[in-house]
Amino acid sequence: MRHPARRSRTTLLVLAASLAAALAAGCGQARTVEPHAQSVSVEVLPPAADVKPGATQAFSAAVTGTTDTGVTWTIQEASGGTVSASGLYTAPAATGTFHLVVTSTADATASATATVTVTTTPAVAITISPATASVTAGATRQFTATVTGSSTTTKTWSVVEAGGGTVSASGLYTAPATPGTYHVVATSVADATRTATATVTVTAPVVAVTVSPTTTSVAVGATAQLTASVTGSANTAVTWSVNGIVGGNSTIGTITTSGRYDAPRSVPSPATVTVRATSVADSSKSAAASVIVIR
Repeated sequence: MRHPARRSRTTLLVLAASLAAALAAGCGQARTVEPHAQSVSVEVLPPAADVKPGATQAFSAAVTGTTDTGVTWTIQEASGGTVSASGLYTAPAATGTFHLVVTSTADATASATATVTVTTTPAVAITISPATASVTAGATRQFTATVTGSSTTTKTWSVVEAGGGTVSASGLYTAPATPGTYHVVATSVADATRTATATVTVTAPVVAVTVSPTTTSVAVGATAQLTASVTGSANTAVTWSVNGIVGGNSTIGTITTSGRYDAPRSVPSPATVTVRATSVADSSKSAAASVIVIR
């Protein structure tokens, strides 16, 4: 018969061996570290809205932090209206303040709330026309603004950017000399939180040249005065040429820097010459006159 003390000692040795083997096996296994999940967030637009009883208002939701961008829409208050799966809210017949909640389907703890005021009093609104405009540097453009929802329809005007031009109390905008994109703002006097903005693209002035007269005749050895006008640049100087030769020559006639054409002493061949004025500010802009040399 085996002694009880020996049997207990044998059992302990077996258990210790088993534990050591389990620990050894555990130490050889790779440990997996779960990556830190990005937090899910939801944004609702617009965050607030005024709606008339029974009217509708479209809301949208933006979900970040997950590839699942699905959302659910609910209204906190009972009888606070209805909302579709796409975020189209329909106001109830009763007035009041209600809250529209959009919740991420990926994370039920991520949500956003929009405040909806259902009122019979129309909210103050302001619109501007035109909403976009292109103006040459230094030129003007008239803007108009319309205020609704208030008996006070006056508005104030401003330009967002410093050096972006000026705007008068009547909405007449004067563009700056520097091309760029600027913003004209009309603000309701009845509610200064209500504004409307027009985007103005100011472009560089286009240089243009005209010559007068465009056709004339002159006897051999006589003179004819031509005049050039340059617009779109502060530099109104021009270069005169005859048949492409700056200043001309004795065969086709000459022209001075002031535009006086001196016909040659004999009729050139052909008898009609082209006198051209080219802008010094922009050499790609020019205008020409036809001069017929006669006996």
